[in-house]
Amino acid sequence: MPFTSASEALETSFDYVVIGGGTAGITVATRLAERSDLKVLLIEAGEYHGRDPLVDVPGFIGRTIANPKFDWAFKSTPQSGANHRVVPQPRGKGLGGSSLINYLGIFRPSKEEIDSLEKLGNKGWNWESILHSLKNSESPVPYEATSTIRDTYAIGADPDFHGVNGPIKMSFPKLLTTLHARLFTAGESLGIPKNKTINDCGAIGSVTPLYTLDPSTTTRSYAASGYLETNLHRKNLFVLTNAQVTKINFETKGLLQRTVSVDVLSQGTEYRISKIQRDIILSSGTLQTPQLLELSGIGHPDILSRHGIRTLINLPGVGENLQDHVGVTTIAQVETVDETVNDLIDPVIFKKHEELYANDKTGLLSTVPAAAFMFLPSKCLGSKEDIKAVEETMRTQSTKSSTITIPSLAFGLEKQYAIQRELFNDDKQAHGEIMNFLGHLPTFNSTPEPGKRYTTLSCSLTHPLSRGSVHIASADPLLPPEINPNYLANKTDLNLLVGVVEFALKLYNTKPLADHVKSICLPPQEAIAGGKEGLKAFVRDNCRPIYHPVGTASMLPRGDGGVVDASLKVYGTSNLRVVDLSILPLEPSCHTQSLAYAIGEKAADIIKAEISEED
Repeated sequence: MPFTSASEALETSFDYVVIGGGTAGITVATRLAERSDLKVLLIEAGEYHGRDPLVDVPGFIGRTIANPKFDWAFKSTPQSGANHRVVPQPRGKGLGGSSLINYLGIFRPSKEEIDSLEKLGNKGWNWESILHSLKNSESPVPYEATSTIRDTYAIGADPDFHGVNGPIKMSFPKLLTTLHARLFTAGESLGIPKNKTINDCGAIGSVTPLYTLDPSTTTRSYAASGYLETNLHRKNLFVLTNAQVTKINFETKGLLQRTVSVDVLSQGTEYRISKIQRDIILSSGTLQTPQLLELSGIGHPDILSRHGIRTLINLPGVGENLQDHVGVTTIAQVETVDETVNDLIDPVIFKKHEELYANDKTGLLSTVPAAAFMFLPSKCLGSKEDIKAVEETMRTQSTKSSTITIPSLAFGLEKQYAIQRELFNDDKQAHGEIMNFLGHLPTFNSTPEPGKRYTTLSCSLTHPLSRGSVHIASADPLLPPEINPNYLANKTDLNLLVGVVEFALKLYNTKPLADHVKSICLPPQEAIAGGKEGLKAFVRDNCRPIYHPVGTASMLPRGDGGVVDASLKVYGTSNLRVVDLSILPLEPSCHTQSLAYAIGEKAADIIKAEISEED
């Protein structure tokens, strides 16, 4: 095994140092290590969790959230758009990053969303190239079922769009419930078709998605298990865990800054790793990559000077343009023969399912309790008048954000909004998502009653207009960053999210799903009775992230507020790259796990191509 210590790393010469052993970081590190002539060091602040059941067992999803062993458990600043609440911001801690704590769903963006990256100035970042990277990361397992089952539950994946031998195993859920089918039929009555192709290239409709679940073991397939563990035999790959990088150091070479070393804190001792021949690759994620850039002197001079940090590179885009899917939970008590996750509260029932999983990998613990999804076009999120009015709010002047006070960022944001207007007016693009959870999703303001059964429709906005930020709160690298998602800063986000909630309420009241609904628990009846204003208050009181943050080191032209170029190099540097979801300048409509892998794959291809040109 290539696990190493900080003292050993000091004495070794590396071609590449990857900071952050998360989803994209492990991907790029292991792909580079496939070249035996390259030595790669992967540094992770967390630990290697191995076969921990809280990570591996599908039915335990969510149990790692807020557990400091697995989760950085960040919190936002008080959110004015969310009634000044402080909102949790989970991020995976340990080898695998957020792929070790996520809910396993793996979705695709639409072709138009990916092609927008190239429209924004990133040559080579288009659907064809990203599809290649997506396919390299995955191995979907064929689903054995009758055509009736496939049609009823919208299960399918076109082999032409998917990989064959990628490290991440993907499969469809084992458990398909009555309510799942009823939901899809109700959706059809409201104009939402079943659409298996969502698993291939994103779109609107209802679908049973693929999950990063290895059917041969019925365990989570994630960056550590899929990419890292299969490469631990490589003598040129070194992995340093429980080691936090606190600063990247530079020397001036002509007009550029060249990285020369990284400062690392490991087991209470500070080290400086300096034998780095080629690049440093920063892959600390959307919430921590900008923090380390600023600690290293890259960012807005006003922010850096406030904390006594000398500016090496003036890049005001660092930490700006933060976006995340924002959502809210609706819950109904239902009459159903299907067992739900809330039944597991009963120790006798839990023991039964524990034995089912241990003995033959069946039961509630063997599957993901969120197997049904619905993606909505903009026309479903309000009246014709409401939708027509939205376009006028897709402007910088309609968004309360620090972004619009900086000319280059405001200029870049207008270009982003131009693309968002195109997507909004395209009936094939998803702007709302409804996720069906098998039971009562945990919330702070509603508690399931023993003996009763529930279903959850989690509602989210997929293309938010609001923009937030992540910046250092101190020059102390061990303190968390200041995270301001700026939820609902553009009033249209609130209106559209209310539209998703209204659509969920229609589903509860549409047969055949309505035949199972006994009562609606959330939103509370007084909020529903209050119409749009009542639902707006409910959303402000309850909105939360869907845990897909992007944008804080955006891949854009420098004049548009960009932080990295199309080769993922940080502007003003010769050998510092960012490889994680922070590079995405626009939030895609899909869950972002697939793109984290794709970014790691594409980064490795870019770097290998550059090496080949040198040779």
